[in-house]
Amino acid sequence: MIDSHCHIGIGEEAEKGIPLSETLKRAKNAGISHILTVACSFDDIDDLKAMLTFQNVYGAFGIHPENCLNFSREGIFEVFEELPELIALGEIGLDYFYEPETRQKQIHVFENQIEIADRLNLPIIIHTRDAEDDTISILKSAKNGGLLKKSGVLHCFTGTQQLADFALDMDLYISASGIITFKNAQSLRDIFQRIPSNRLLIETDSPYLAPVPYRGKVNESAYMIETAKCLADIKSLNYADLEKITTENFNRLFIER
Repeated sequence: MIDSHCHIGIGEEAEKGIPLSETLKRAKNAGISHILTVACSFDDIDDLKAMLTFQNVYGAFGIHPENCLNFSREGIFEVFEELPELIALGEIGLDYFYEPETRQKQIHVFENQIEIADRLNLPIIIHTRDAEDDTISILKSAKNGGLLKKSGVLHCFTGTQQLADFALDMDLYISASGIITFKNAQSLRDIFQRIPSNRLLIETDSPYLAPVPYRGKVNESAYMIETAKCLADIKSLNYADLEKITTENFNRLFIER
């Protein structure tokens, strides 16, 4: 099974002093064959390079909406030229929760990065928070304009049924995080029950959002098995089948060219 989105080894908050080798070993022992670690600003490039030296670690890069004021088209192309092994552009998108005053800049940066991903022939990893209408509008416009050829994923999905249905109509993938294990997340579990299995991914978003029974702790890829067990129950699948399905989905989206 693959942790399709985490920030292990990236930034000041990523590991809280825990040795990376131990974190990755625990993931492997838990049955996590690979992880995709995501860098969200130019300040994280050195961390990303270091992570790519580990076996079974994939990398992605994009300017997170919270970092939109530091966006540079030229800078993004330089990163992907220097690190051609990166498998996605992201996470990118919109987040109106913390800094709604940057809304127009976020939209500009999101639209630009969708276009850049198309030029690089890469899928996108989409972040959306308190911004569903604009996210839908931008993605629909991009699709109608001939972009999004390599598809993408709504990572750490916590949206509405409307957003899920839209994503499926757009041939996007939808990723479950530890949030689906939370006691108050029944409506989210109901949405995941209706998502076709061939469009599902699973992630930690580590170091954030540790699943039950680890809620409140620093999250890590080894904990993803709890999310996987919950998702298997939601989908009425046995664990081995879910493992196979989500791994195949990851490879179809990110690895196959």
